[in-house]
Parts: sequence; structure tokens; C-alpha cells
Amino acid sequence: MTEPVAAAHDPRSKHSVSGAPAMGNLLARVGGPEDVRALDKRELPVLCAEVRQFILDTVLKTGGHLGSNLGIVETTVALHYCFDFLRDRLVFDVSHQVYPHKILTGRGAQLHTIRQTDGISGFCHIDESPYDMFTAGHAGTAISSALGLRCGFDHAPAPKPARTPEEEGSPWVVSLVGDAGLGAGVAFEGLNHAGDLDKSRYMVVLNDNEWSISKSVGALAKYLSRIRTSPLVHGATKKIEDLIAAIPMIGGKVVGKAHELGNVLRHLAVPGHIFEELGITYVGPIDGHDVVGLVDTLQRLKKLDGVVLLHLLTQKGKGYDAAKNDPERGHAAKPTAKPSKETHKIEVRTDQNGTHAVPRKSISFTQSFAKHLKRCAERDPRVVAITAAMPSGTGLVEFSELFPTRFYDTGITEQHAVAFCGGLARAGARPVAAIYSTFLQRGYDQVFQEVALQRLPVVFALDRGGLVGQDGPTHNGVFDLAYLRTFPGFVLCSPRDDAEMGLLLDFALRHDGPVGIRYPRANCEEALPEEPREAIALGRGEWLQRGERVALVGYGSMTQEALGAARRIEQEFGFRPSVVNARFAKPVDGALLAELAGSHRLLVTIEDHAIAGGFGSACLEELNTRGASAELLRIGVPDQFIEHMNSPAEQHAALGMDAAGIARRVAERIR
Repeated sequence: MTEPVAAAHDPRSKHSVSGAPAMGNLLARVGGPEDVRALDKRELPVLCAEVRQFILDTVLKTGGHLGSNLGIVETTVALHYCFDFLRDRLVFDVSHQVYPHKILTGRGAQLHTIRQTDGISGFCHIDESPYDMFTAGHAGTAISSALGLRCGFDHAPAPKPARTPEEEGSPWVVSLVGDAGLGAGVAFEGLNHAGDLDKSRYMVVLNDNEWSISKSVGALAKYLSRIRTSPLVHGATKKIEDLIAAIPMIGGKVVGKAHELGNVLRHLAVPGHIFEELGITYVGPIDGHDVVGLVDTLQRLKKLDGVVLLHLLTQKGKGYDAAKNDPERGHAAKPTAKPSKETHKIEVRTDQNGTHAVPRKSISFTQSFAKHLKRCAERDPRVVAITAAMPSGTGLVEFSELFPTRFYDTGITEQHAVAFCGGLARAGARPVAAIYSTFLQRGYDQVFQEVALQRLPVVFALDRGGLVGQDGPTHNGVFDLAYLRTFPGFVLCSPRDDAEMGLLLDFALRHDGPVGIRYPRANCEEALPEEPREAIALGRGEWLQRGERVALVGYGSMTQEALGAARRIEQEFGFRPSVVNARFAKPVDGALLAELAGSHRLLVTIEDHAIAGGFGSACLEELNTRGASAELLRIGVPDQFIEHMNSPAEQHAALGMDAAGIARRVAERIR
């Protein structure tokens, strides 16, 4: 047996196997891909069943991506059976479907730690295994990255010497792409280039399950659906076998080749022309859950020249009815041990009837955004919502049902979604683009060219702004302020709670220019209907507590940490710090900052964003412009990629960004 693969310097390998679900008998014998290749082909269905059961037993306890991994088991086993991915190369698109790959490459014993603090990543990770080519997390890029690898082998020695005649020449490069990811513009750019280069030993495996997180949308999804539902796909091979068997004298002799002939004839009849016209050999569609048939097909395809696209039909959530019957909900499972997010806090209120307790429901910032956007749309028919394949994640499902003609899901096409918003705004609509902070990076040029440069009133709802916990560095939204605030006329703001979310959304939809509203993957207290708040003016902050010596200036949800730190400082040092809710990162409240600088010894900016180029940097620039001098302590995400932990709160604590850490760092300065 081969030794399990793990990076020697990776601290995540310290986990023991205690608490891990038991593996099946065959899977327990697999320590690495060489053990998979040593199996008899007839044993592979058993191995697939055991891998699927192991994923199910593990993820239902730990949480993580479930449906996508259950659906890709046979494909992963077949690929590792037919290729040596220490010599060849396998590139995953998104890589949320990487769990079977991790199990087969020696990380099964650590699967129960997935997405947890000091555990293995929920995605491919270059520091975790030599079998992971890239630290991945975004969709549509695998074709371009894999094609670069394939071309790179023409300019560099093969990673390992050939061991068999079949392995002579360049290594194989395989990219595994979902049907939704294939709809991304960058995927088509990669296919266009691949077909023109006509490189041999390059294969695109299309995992077509009709779903990404939500139902796949767009003309390409409909095109693949026509292929999927073609009667030829389901009946041609059997009919051809019957016809050949009926031929007198020779039928029995050639019936063994009937299956292969049927695939060829079916391929000629099934509409795969869009790929063929790009210079790519299209093969399929074939059953992605027939592991033996997959192995036979892959072994035949390895003899072909040129770029090959293998179209597989799979079922998201295969083997688990709860995920299979509802692929969107079954996309990810929550750990069974975690408490519900629906919590309640009690606030003591005093009014004319005396002191009494008022229950305060805790909701997510995403739910807060969705609630207030619905209210805005009810009163203004110009309000339109746009998302890029994330209607559920951005809270827009109810909006899409209430206002179906004012909702657009563009698929995994952030570039197109942003440019589309520019067109909507130019026509007089008020588009609100709900896109995760980490994914808006994909539409950066369109934010500049099609929106900011045109001074168009597009509202960007930047969900998951800040550290995100278990999804790690590919999904941390900690760069948006830096890459957006350089655009002239762009307004950036962030709410501290539910009530302020509504006020900022009202402001943004009134503002005649682009506005980014940034909010975290976190909960906030739901506003009470009678809670009074003043309307928000452009670039104006809010005093929350007037004090002395130290001014804590929080941005967005970090204002709550600033209030907590102020209480700790008052208890430890006996003075009351000032606390300010900045609200805006562009334009910052220069007058308020100058006032704070003139009356406090230390200014502390607190943000859930990279220190480089963030809110603290904006404050420094403003103070410099005004000629004001003050000692400034900037607290935020350091200049490094932050790995996954159990929660954003745990990441904040580890980085000294929670209330205790802020108080500690202030204490170090004032001592």
C-alpha cells in the first residue's frame, strides 16, 4: 500500500483519526491512487459505493459540500484509475466537489476535520497535497489553468520519466468542469484557445448535473439539456446492438463491438456541434455513474489526438435522496452539532410604561438585505435585482418570486452581470447587484468601464464582506474596499446592524452614482418597528459614545466589536473611550476625523478588511489631506491570506480583531 499523501509542513496533518467514520473494507485498503489502479476493474463499483457512504457519514456530522461530492464519485475513481496524477495533472473547477479526490489521495483519515480550524480545506489546496494543482474556489477557470499547464509541459521537462510506452511524451492534463461553470465567459475563452492550439493529451471532463448551487441557467444550460434528453442518448446503443445481432452469419461475431459502434453513431447524431466547431472532439453524453463504462471510455480517449471534451451525465446528490430530490438544499450540509442560527437576545427598554424586556431576534445580514430590498421594490418599480448564480446565497429567492419580471440570474458570469447592470441603469432602472465580495473581483473591469466611468447608479450589495470562516482564503471578502475606493465617484458604505442596512439601502437607491454596500457573513439584531433612526447623509458618521483619550472608529459590523472593546478599556483603565460608527469608507467623514484627532490621544480604526488599502488607509489619507496629526492604530486583516477556521469570529479572535483583541492592542499603545 502507498503512504497517505500530505504536505510535510502542513499543520493540518496533526489530526488523529479519532471520531472519524469507519471506512468500508475495500476503501480501507486504499492509501493512495496507486492502490486504486491496482484494483481489478470489477472492484471499482464497490469502491465507489464505499467512498459515497464514507462521504455521507462524514459530512452529515461535520458539515460541508455534500450533493456535488456524492455526484462525482464514479468520475473521480475512474480518473484516478486511468491516470497517474503525480505525472499527469488534474485541475478542478471551483473544487467544492473535491472530497472523493481527497479520500483517494490519502486524506480520508482527515476528512472528518474538513473546513474546521486546523483541519483540511474544503477545496483544493496547494499546501495540502501534491495532487492539488491549485488552491481553487472560483468557477470557470479550470480550462484556462489546465491549458496553461498543458502548454507549459512543452517548454519544461515532464515531472516524472515515462514508465510505459503509453506514458511516452507529455503528461496528460485533465480539467473537471461543471455545466454551470462551463457557462462562465472565461471557460469559453479557454475552450476557444484550446481548440485553436489543438493540443493532444488535453481533456475537458464536463460534469453535467444541471445544477451548480442553484439550477443552471442560460442558453448553454438549455443546449446541454437538449443533449441530455435526446432519445438517441437513451436508446441508440441498445437498438444498434439488436440490429447487428440480427445480421445473418456475422451478427454474433461483431456484436461485441456493437456498444462502441453505437457510441460512435450516437455521437454523429447527437448535437455536439458547438464544441466541434471550436476544434474540440466532443464525446458523449455518457452515464457518469457507470464507473466501468467510464474507465473503458477514458482508456479509448487516451488514444485520440487533439483536445477532447467528454460529456458526462451525473446526478447531484447521487445515493442520498434528501440531496438528490432537492439539489439546492443538498448542495451543502450543516454540521449536526452546530446550534441554530435563529437566536434571540433580550434588550431592556424603558418607556412611559416602565422598564420591560423586549425580545430581539437575530437575523443574518443577508436576510436583512433581502427584507429591505423587498420593501424598496414594493414602493419603487424601477428597483431590479441581479445575481450571478447565487439567488439563495444572496437572499433573493423570495424577491424572484414576488417580482419575477424584475429579477435576473445571469449564471456564473460576474463580468456580464455587472455590464448588464450598467445597461439597466442607463435605461432608467435602479439595479441592485447582489454578488459576494470575493466574486465581484471577477467583474472588476466591468465595474470600472461599464459602471464607474459612466457614473451610473448601480448598487452593489457586497455579501460576505470580510472573513468568512470555513470557506477560507478563496472566499474571504477582504479586498473590496481597496479595489473599489480608487474609482472616482464610487461611494462605499457598510451597516452596523439591521436598521442601518435599511437606511443605507434607501440612501443608495436615491444616490445618483455607483454605491457599494458591504456586509459580513454574520448575524445582527433585527430592528424593532418603532426604533427611531435618522436618515443617512453622504459621508457622515455617527457618534455612539463620547469619551476621552482613545477614539474607536468602527466600520460596519466591526462597530459592535468597538463597543465591546470600549467597555473592556473602561473596566481596566477607568476612562471612557469614544466610539464612532464610520458608516462610510468613501467618502470618509473628514470633519469628524479631524475632530477626533484634535481631542483624543489615539485614534483606532477597526475593519474586517485587509489593512492594505482599506478603511484605515482612507482615514490616514483624509487626515493627511487636512493637515491633521494624530497617532493612528489600524486594526484589520494583516497582509496575508487567512486560512479557514470554524467561524469568522474565531478568525477575528486569532487576529486580535475581536473586542478582547482590540482592547489588548489599545492597552499596549497607551501603556
